[in-house]
Amino acid sequence: MSDSSYIRILRTRLPYVQFDTRPWTPPLNVFETDREMILVIELAGVDPATLQIEAYPELVRIAGARQLTLPTGLRRLHRMEIAAGVFQIEVPFERLIDPEQTSARSVHGLLEIRLPFAGRALRQVVIPVLEGEQS
Repeated sequence: MSDSSYIRILRTRLPYVQFDTRPWTPPLNVFETDREMILVIELAGVDPATLQIEAYPELVRIAGARQLTLPTGLRRLHRMEIAAGVFQIEVPFERLIDPEQTSARSVHGLLEIRLPFAGRALRQVVIPVLEGEQS
């Protein structure tokens, strides 16, 4: 069955299934320790080699795709709860992280990203405003 046939089946079988081409969002846990932020993302069926992880001091962005293979000879779809297609998650942080020290590993369909906080503490600086002409 071609992908276009699959889409046509899904669209004609409403209300049994809703076909949606928008990106999906995988479940995500965010933990904070004294030293780092830890993200755990449920990505069963996603090839870790295809993931794109971008770490910035103030956020991390994770993108990828899950491809589901349809059974040969599919006649009818009764239920479809496993999201497929592209996804993207963006997680902002209150404290700055060190992107160069970020690490990621995938175990049994769970992606764990460790984002250590920036080693140098940022401090607020008060700048006085002087009156008068420049000397």
